[in-house]
Amino acid sequence: MGLLGWMRSSDYRHRTVTAILYLNSPKWEGGGNLRCFEDDDEESLIDIIPTGGTLVLFNASKIEHQVQPSSQERYSLSLFMNGVLSP
Repeated sequence: MGLLGWMRSSDYRHRTVTAILYLNSPKWEGGGNLRCFEDDDEESLIDIIPTGGTLVLFNASKIEHQVQPSSQERYSLSLFMNGVLSP
């Protein structure tokens, strides 16, 4: 089943929407990308560079994600909304 499959099937969280505002330099080159996986395919992914001023919103109940290693301190403001999304 793999880690992502287990995480989805276990429903370990009730987050619906995640918002991340990056507070780094607009010319950020220190790594720490947000990696979002599409569907159930661990090979199909999108990397988002945490450049300052970037706002990322996503449905956390459907999109698995992780933060890649960073070579510098990286700053962000995160908001997690819990509940059930309407269809």
